Amino acid sequence: MAVYKRAYAGYSGAHTPTWSRFLVLARYSFSDLFQSRLFTALFVLTFVPVLVGIALIYLTNSETAQLLLRIQTGGRPLLLINNSFFLHWLEAQGWLGVLLTAWVGPSLIAPDLSNNALPLFLSRPFTRREYVLGKMVVLAMLLSLITWIPSVLMFAVQSAMAESGWMLSNLWLIGAIFAASWLWIIFVALLSLALSAWVRWRIIASALTFAIFIAPSGFGEALDAVLRTHWGRVFNLWYMTQVVWYKLFRAGWSLPSGVQEFPVGIAALVLLVAMVFSLLLLNQRLQAKEVVRG
Repeated sequence: MAVYKRAYAGYSGAHTPTWSRFLVLARYSFSDLFQSRLFTALFVLTFVPVLVGIALIYLTNSETAQLLLRIQTGGRPLLLINNSFFLHWLEAQGWLGVLLTAWVGPSLIAPDLSNNALPLFLSRPFTRREYVLGKMVVLAMLLSLITWIPSVLMFAVQSAMAESGWMLSNLWLIGAIFAASWLWIIFVALLSLALSAWVRWRIIASALTFAIFIAPSGFGEALDAVLRTHWGRVFNLWYMTQVVWYKLFRAGWSLPSGVQEFPVGIAALVLLVAMVFSLLLLNQRLQAKEVVRG
């Protein structure tokens, strides 16, 4: 616009509230993600276990459905809908969450760093903390939609169809579902963002997301075999998560003979250290620098 026209005026519309400004980053990230048909198909597939879980709950509690399908249980329940049921279902969704994170995580921060766009973000009313939070919200919302939200829905379906008193005696499961899901969400999200900040190649970052949960477990098993100890399992981050989850869900863990039960406090500490380390990596990497080209 030419200056001499004097038609320029500053923006006079409504401003985004300061407390929710980081959600602007999440909104645009979501719009980019769902432009991909492959990602949309993958995201829809993660809901298949949800439908299977609800169908199993319905069949277990509906004698009519069992008769129609000619399922004979001999007077025994078709399936025990208890703490172990929700725990094992959440374990399956946890691995689907890793798959989803491996797709989404590398595309959140790496492009901004590769194109030197971080100074542009931080020159706006965004702090580094809000920038990370805005990116993390994307993963948190996606993982919530396949973990604790459908788990609570399944709990509600079971409560409505089960005998009187089931909900009150199992109400503590909601707290276990919520705590276990958010432990996994925060851990996986921070790990993925740290990888996205340090590894600019998407394929490598996605492969590393899986490798971190697979390769260290093999190293830990080898260490246990050589040193005849069980402390090598601290490198197995999925195992550390399972130790905490089984405690939260009050589920018994059938261990092979001679294998000691791992302390849940140590497992929680290992996950906390991994999350703090991921935050430190993010803080080190997300330093806005102005690049001057002569």
